[in-house]
Amino acid sequence: MDRIAKGLTDYVIRKGMIEETERNIYEYGFTLTMEVGLFVLVSLFLTLYLHMFVEGVLFFVIFAPLRSYAGGLHLEKYHSCFVLSCLTFSGILLTSRYIRIPTYFSLIAFFLLEMSVYAFYPVENTNREVDKEEDTYFRKKLKLFLIFDMFIVLVCATLKKDRYILVIVATFLMVAVTMILGKYKNKKMSDS
Repeated sequence: MDRIAKGLTDYVIRKGMIEETERNIYEYGFTLTMEVGLFVLVSLFLTLYLHMFVEGVLFFVIFAPLRSYAGGLHLEKYHSCFVLSCLTFSGILLTSRYIRIPTYFSLIAFFLLEMSVYAFYPVENTNREVDKEEDTYFRKKLKLFLIFDMFIVLVCATLKKDRYILVIVATFLMVAVTMILGKYKNKKMSDS
């Protein structure tokens, strides 16, 4: 992917669309876009293959804002992140397909996990520190998304969509675990 990103960047520089001084930014942007795009394509294929498109969309609606504003574990290599993300995504879908949990237990688990995610915030990336203003903004956005997620869960409970609730609970569990692992990794790196 790095070679493709380099080729794309060379192309836009040759065409005069950007300056050579912007090379690193564009190579990073192209690489990131391709990496995320590949994961989204594989995820879309999985949802269609498993006939769980709604569950897949629900995962991303819950996961993307939580991960963006709460933080979590960042792996060093794309391949590791890609494999772990695909395994996690398919694991959440399969869990919601084959496991049945009473609604009241799922609701209790959801509220506990929601409080945990808020309590574990923030988990910063060691490559980018968050200043006080950004922290205030991220915390505010996280609160809004947690309220939105609670609304989705209550609607699903009202409609008796236990499978959807389980997708949300499993996604929250995964985010909480990655937040704990991210904090551990950051502490370990700062201690060395």
